[in-house]
Amino acid sequence: MSSKIVLVICALVALAAAVPAGPPAGVGGPAAGGWGVGANPWIPPWVASAPWYPQWVPCTGVGSACVDCSTKLVCTKVGGLQRACTDPTLPYCNLGECSATPSAECAPPAAPANVAA
Repeated sequence: MSSKIVLVICALVALAAAVPAGPPAGVGGPAAGGWGVGANPWIPPWVASAPWYPQWVPCTGVGSACVDCSTKLVCTKVGGLQRACTDPTLPYCNLGECSATPSAECAPPAAPANVAA
């Protein structure tokens, strides 16, 4: 009896795995030419869009680089992960690492000196 229950459960899992999940919002499904870059059809959209879920992006090389003033991109052999600089003591991205000093592009503009004529 228990072997029949295990067999039915395996058949249900196989059937559920054979039915493709709907594509995440903004990503075309199989009929649109694939699931999109980095989208996995086996991960539910509500999990893939969660802020704690790592978002993989394609990279050309291995190493770290700054995406913007407060986000770094860590590239590995299998892809890249964007990480925000969330530490309050290291809020800026400078040379691919979170830093206390902003880069030249992200530095706040200097206040003009008042010159009395």
